[in-house]
Amino acid sequence: MKPCRPSTPLLHYLTYHEFDRQHTRDLYRVSCAQFEKHLMMLHQLNVDYSRYQVTFDDGHISNYHLALPLLEKYHIRSIFFITTEWIGAESRMSEQHLRELLGRGHQVESHSCSHAFLPDCSDEQLRNELTNSRRRLEDVISSPVTAVSVPYGRWDRRVLRACLNAGYCQVYTSDPWLSAAVRQGILVKGRLTVRNSVDAAQLRRLLTATGLAKARLQVPFKMKKALKLCIGDRMYHRLWHAVASRDAAVVSNSYEK
Repeated sequence: MKPCRPSTPLLHYLTYHEFDRQHTRDLYRVSCAQFEKHLMMLHQLNVDYSRYQVTFDDGHISNYHLALPLLEKYHIRSIFFITTEWIGAESRMSEQHLRELLGRGHQVESHSCSHAFLPDCSDEQLRNELTNSRRRLEDVISSPVTAVSVPYGRWDRRVLRACLNAGYCQVYTSDPWLSAAVRQGILVKGRLTVRNSVDAAQLRRLLTATGLAKARLQVPFKMKKALKLCIGDRMYHRLWHAVASRDAAVVSNSYEK
């Protein structure tokens, strides 16, 4: 397959997961008030948002009910990465929701079939995770699906080659300091995962820091990356769920698939 031609990269990519009307202990569930402050700050930094892209992973129903009205209030078009086996499940968006997102000018892209650790998949499993999710979404929204967000941010060269062979042109990761570049023939983009512990002022510093200030901000991510290498993905993910106050059942479901 021919390498995909890269688009002009934006400077920063942000990703969110779930939303709530109030602040919660779950680090990956951002309150509506907090999200709106983030959007207001982005508007102050750059009126037309050409330097920033807001994305969402997993397909949680709160993306539709709580985040979408705020996106429309600030005239922001976003990318929603959907785990296809979760479509229509409890607390997840339905096929109709996805079609409506597309109709409102947003993008609907892939987040694999089952949210598996892609580097751990066999060649056949990897092909199915990527190809079947793209085909399912294209059947639902009747529009091309050309981008994929890798679950847990995990990827390697084999995963990138598989993404290219499955028909994708862009791969989104969860590395906030990874510059957009073509790797293994496909455009790879890093993103900053926004947690509810990050207020608008902190987010602004993360997006605008340079030099020594930026290097200091990179230290926690580098330490986390080193920890993953030491203890492995699965053990790290169990610790992550405990620290983030996430539902333990999600951990079990992730490993069973």
